Amino acid sequence: MTLDQERLLYIVAGLIAFGFLWRRREAIAHALRGTLIALICAALTYLLLWKGGLSPLTAYVGALVVGVLIRRLQPARSRHISARVKRQVIAKFEKEKGETFNRRIHELDHVHPYSRGGGNAEDNVQVLPRKKNRSKGAKLGWRGMDE
Repeated sequence: MTLDQERLLYIVAGLIAFGFLWRRREAIAHALRGTLIALICAALTYLLLWKGGLSPLTAYVGALVVGVLIRRLQPARSRHISARVKRQVIAKFEKEKGETFNRRIHELDHVHPYSRGGGNAEDNVQVLPRKKNRSKGAKLGWRGMDE
């Protein structure tokens, strides 16, 4: 394998990895925020306990407990779509399609499935007829979306 082929291989692998990470960006950001908050709280707890006169091991155990508790108390990712996003998506649907949103016929759906890392941002939520949404499930690259 030549040097140019090797570089091309690294570029292609990097693009594939970037695509995967980009699709999961909201889930990754949520997990990273929670982990950083827990890590900072644990580090501060360790410093306070150690400077307060406890042995380093006892301070470490206390910091570990605080870090785990902080991480557990943080809310999990939610499937709840905010009212603002709902209003914007429904308004966009009504403007583009020229028909009124009807709760009996239409449903809000994630373009990139929530179960695969999709978030609740406006660019990832769409209005679909209930029948199409139920047949779609959590599939990626679903063909019936443009019909």
